[in-house]
This record gives sequence, C-alpha cells and structure tokens, in this order.
Amino acid sequence: MEEFLHSDYIELEPFIHQVGGHSFMLSLDGATVCKPLVEREHLFYQTIPDEVQKFLPQYYGIISVRIIQTEDGYVRFIALPPTNYSPLWNGNKHRVRLRKSGSIEVTNSDSFEQFQEDQKEGAVSEPNDLTGLNPWVLKCHRENMCSLLRSFENGADRAKEFIVLENLTWKFTYPCILDLKMGTRQYGDAATLAKKQSKMYKVVSTTSAKLGLRVGGMQVFQIPSKHYLCRNKFYGRTLSVSGFHQALIQFLHNGVRFRSDVLPVLIRRLEELSNVLGRQETVRLYTTSLLLLYEGDDFEQELNPNLKSPESEKLRKQDSFKKMNISSDSEVLRKTSSAESLTSYDEIVVTKSVPSLRRRSSTANFDIKSLPTDSSNQTCDSFEECYDGIRRNSKTLTESLVRTLSRKSDSSCSLEPNVDVKMIDFAHSTHKALDDPVVYTGPDRGFLFGLEKLISMLKSIESDYG
Repeated sequence: MEEFLHSDYIELEPFIHQVGGHSFMLSLDGATVCKPLVEREHLFYQTIPDEVQKFLPQYYGIISVRIIQTEDGYVRFIALPPTNYSPLWNGNKHRVRLRKSGSIEVTNSDSFEQFQEDQKEGAVSEPNDLTGLNPWVLKCHRENMCSLLRSFENGADRAKEFIVLENLTWKFTYPCILDLKMGTRQYGDAATLAKKQSKMYKVVSTTSAKLGLRVGGMQVFQIPSKHYLCRNKFYGRTLSVSGFHQALIQFLHNGVRFRSDVLPVLIRRLEELSNVLGRQETVRLYTTSLLLLYEGDDFEQELNPNLKSPESEKLRKQDSFKKMNISSDSEVLRKTSSAESLTSYDEIVVTKSVPSLRRRSSTANFDIKSLPTDSSNQTCDSFEECYDGIRRNSKTLTESLVRTLSRKSDSSCSLEPNVDVKMIDFAHSTHKALDDPVVYTGPDRGFLFGLEKLISMLKSIESDYG
C-alpha cells in the first residue's frame, strides 16, 4: 500500500456541497469536482452543441482515482496529477473512514464547520450526528463505498475513472443551491420496463407531472443561526404544487429577509436557457437536473442593516390596507414569508460557524465561462491535457474579480448578486451526435415545460415580494 502513498499522489476529499443525486463526488481542489465516469455522460460533454455548453459545468477530462484502505481504517482516494500540477485552492481536508458496521466517520480539520440533520421524515443520518459534511453527502458515500469495498473483495480493480468538472460552488462563500429534477420523463431509452414503471410512478405521484419539475435537494444559508437549512429528494417527493411554490420562497429566504435581489438575475438566466433549448432539435435531457445557485453571504444586508424584514413589510402592508379600507387578510397571508411559516416543513439543519473576517469575492457578478480562456468550448481526452487551461481560468478569474471589486468599490451603483444556472447529470441524455438508435426531432418539450412553470412561479413570487 505504501507505493500509493508517496508524495507524487494527491488525495481527493468528499465534495461537501452535494445536495442531490446518488453518485458520490470528490474534490480534487477547490475549483474542480470529480464524479464516477459514465461513458454516455462523458460523450455528452464532448459533443453537446456550443450554444448549450455555457449552461453546463466546464468539462476538463478524465482522471484515474485509486481507492485504498489504510491500516487505521481510513478509506482514501488518491490520484496521480499532471506533472505541472499544484492545487488551485487548498480547502479543509475531510478524511472518510468506513466502519465495519457500514457507517461512515468523517474527520474535518476545520472545527468551525459542523452539519447536523434534523430527525424528521426523510432524514438520512443518525440522531445527534455532527459532521463536517452535508448528511446527503454521507449517504451517497456510505452507499457507494460499501458497494466498492464489496467489489474489491471479489477482485475488482481498485482504480476507477472519474470525470473532472468545474466546481460550480467555488466562486461562492456560502453557496445556496436548489437542485431541480427536470422534465416529465425520467428514464432513458435503454431503461428496462421495471425501471420505466418506477420512474413513471415518481412522475405522476410528484410535482413532476403538473409542473415538469420537482425538488431534488436544497441548501440555504441562514444568516441569524449561521447554518445551512437543507432538504433532500425525499422531501421534494412529498410536495404539492403549493408546497413547491413555498419551497421556492424558502430557497430565497435567508432567515432575515427575502432575497428579492436574486430574482431578476435568476429569471433572466432561466429565460436565456429556455430560448437556447427551444432551438435544439434533437437534444433530450432525460433525468437531468437544473441547479440554481446564489451567494448566501448577504452583502447588501450588511451594508444596510435596516433593510425591511418580511415581518415589518407585512405590518406596513396591513396598515396600508386599513387606510384604504380594504380587507387585507388574504393578501397578507399570500405575501407573508416569516421564518416560522418557512420552516414548517421537515428539515435538515446544517450548522456552520462564520469567522469574523469573511471573503468578499463572491459579491462580484461574473461567470467563469464569460472569461477568455484557452480551454472553453474545447473537449479534452484527459485531465492532463486540460490542466493548463484550468490554471489559466483560475488566474484570469482572480484578476477579473479584483478589477470588478475595484470598480464596484469606486462607484455608487448596487452590486448585482452572484447567481448561476447550470444543468448537470447527463447519464441518460441524448442528441444526434451520439449516434443513438433513436434520434428525436424538435426541442425537449418536457424539460421546457418545467422551465416555463419555474419561470412563471418565480415571476409570481417577484410580483409578491419584489
């Protein structure tokens, strides 16, 4: 085993901001994530039309990861980096140990970060467990690592290929993430009859049927308690249409105020995505997820601590209605977004203490893909081939950020919130360049239906809270 522990190898760690999905994900460094290779997804990233690529994480290639067990019981993920590799950003190290019982132990060098799951319906952790990772991350690692270790006992190769992707959360200080399972069809063309029936049932029994989407996972940073409020896919399956609407409101509420500043940017990005997908003639995004991300570090609230909370706004509107002699009960009920009403659902609580000095990089509005890079819109056959491009992206991004913050600090204009919209998970997606037996015509109406409903709901919320 010592041959794999020499200094040439780098150690990967669990990706702490995974809110949905079932594959376990690893971090190579702060700017990249790795997920197990699925050949179809690999080909999809390499062949997707350029117009769609800007709504996907940047794809960097493939890396071989070796899974080893140390004598003290830890499971470690190591890989040989390119010859010119140095970490883009060193985060906190998380080590994973698989107990004989099958449970997962995680050690974290950062004592500030603690995640705890509330024990209600859909809970996936043990009572009173405190860890440095989202409970959903632990669930994915537990299930996948147990399966891997069993396969190793049967002689399976301990080296696994992973695809390397852009870490969509790395430009955020406190990333708020909503994972939406999109579309009215949730299976690929190669699915078995049993799989199709199972997926169809999940569609008709959830908001996927009426809205074309459902919640697959969520985390929202809460300002007062300095923790993440988290939901998982089991919570998403219980929601009605009105419950989904309330979940959107909760996603945009930081415990102090409703983040109405996020909505215009979010809606604009979603409308742009809808226009792009409406022009795609053969693309089908079956089982694909849509990620909505925004910065939870509320810079505007800190600049102006007297911003009205939803509660004070409610009282103001009540007074206005009385002056106009109009019945306000139904209107106030429709518009209120108090912390009590927003936390009435089953929840996972993820606590995170906040250092007194926090990064401010996330307050600038920029997009990795909008920066000039040598590797954007290009495909890679290996991680080594693209690594220089990753480092250039990082350097350019940092320089652009410094310039942007400098310009913003010298101006009186308000900062546009840092928001991103990206599609992920393409193991069952298709388009004509993949040469599949079935080639579709026209755009993906199921996915577009979900987008239209989402945009409509967000505009309604903007009207109520904007």
